[in-house]
Parts: sequence; C-alpha cells; structure tokens
Amino acid sequence: MYITQIFQLPQDTLPSPEEHLRYLWEVAELFDPLGLPIEHWYSSAAGTPKKSLRYPAFDASGPTSTVVEMLRAQDKKDAVTNYRITGVWTGKEKGRGGAFSTSLSSDVGNPTCILRMQFDQVDALDDARNMQRFMFGLLDIWPTSTQIRVGPLIYEHTHKVFPNRPGAGWMLYLDRAITPKELPEAAELVPVMEGGKQKGTIIVSVTDEVFSADNPEHVKIANAIEVRLADQDLLPR
Repeated sequence: MYITQIFQLPQDTLPSPEEHLRYLWEVAELFDPLGLPIEHWYSSAAGTPKKSLRYPAFDASGPTSTVVEMLRAQDKKDAVTNYRITGVWTGKEKGRGGAFSTSLSSDVGNPTCILRMQFDQVDALDDARNMQRFMFGLLDIWPTSTQIRVGPLIYEHTHKVFPNRPGAGWMLYLDRAITPKELPEAAELVPVMEGGKQKGTIIVSVTDEVFSADNPEHVKIANAIEVRLADQDLLPR
C-alpha cells in the first residue's frame, strides 16, 4: 500500500534536523501498535542498506542523537536553507515492513511538503477503520494537509482517470466538506472536524475489503469518484 500526504509547514522557516526527524518519529509511532515497533526503524541516509541497519532512527523518546547528527552533517554538506528530504525504513524483516520520507519546504515560491510512504504486510491496515484512524493520526501531525491519497501505487500510475489530478484509490482525503449528494459513488464519506466545523472529508471507495487494482469493480468505483469530483471542480489539479 502507498500513502501520499501533501501539506505546508506552519512556519516560514525550515525545521531543524531534530524537528524534522521528530515529525518522522510521530509517524513511526502510529505504526507501533500495528506491529512495527518504534525501535525497528532505521535511517535511510547511511549510504547502504547494510550500513543503515547499524543506525536505529528512533527510541521511545524521539529521534536518536546519532541520526540527528547524521542529518545535520548532510545539511551542512548540501548547504540546506529552505528544502530538505529525509526518510526511514524497517529493513524489510521477514518480508514485512515499510519505508517513508518527508520532503519539507519553506520556499515561498513552492512551499509544498510531501510525505511518501510504502509498506507491505501490515495486516491491521487492511481494515478500513484502522486505515481511517491512521489517516486521522497523520492529520494530527500535519493539520494543514490538503490531501492524503491511499492505495496501491500501480493504481496511481496506470488506472486513475486524470494524469494531473490525484487518484481516488482506496481512500482520498480532501480539505473540503463533501456530501453524499455530491458524491453518491463513494462507499463512505468520513467527515474530518476542527473546532466544531468540518474542514475535510475522507472519501472511501471500498469498505468491506482492502482495495485492489486487480479488481475491475474497485477500479471502476475509484474512477467514477474521480470523474464525479472533477465534474464539480472538487478534485484539485
């Protein structure tokens, strides 16, 4: 499964290496009750996969000092000012695990930040309710998110309707209220609230099983959602 989250920073300066890694630690904490312990994530900046496994990225209190220093040294080497990308991975133990990275930008000309995440055999996230809770966790970390896309990577690459718009896939969060009347094709519309008002909607294409790009009916539903949203100018470019 693949997740992409788009957001902006709440400040106009780039977070420090430690602050950046703490964001990643908060994401890793969401996986901890799902069978991927916080201490089994490793830095992807160590050069080679074998070397990476020597450097745990996190402990119970946050990012490890070693990984913070590695990122600080990389910043100096790259002369980082307003953009940085870094990530972690699990080492793919016993065929299960994942990897994710965040690119953070404080560039006034392009302040878009992106979380990219891919994982395999995290069985708890095959349940639609668990996946929705996971998305709410991501929204707690980055409340300014404009969209979150959840689905197989192959759907996004080969099955979505519009090349320049997000695919619906299994679930799609948009930062706008969407009603069943506007989108009858959705299996479920989950409101996301803030301060007593709805700030966004999680659009679910399939609720009774995990979405598969190999299932023509699943693809048909996701495509219909995209078309309906685009027809109403509700699907961003």
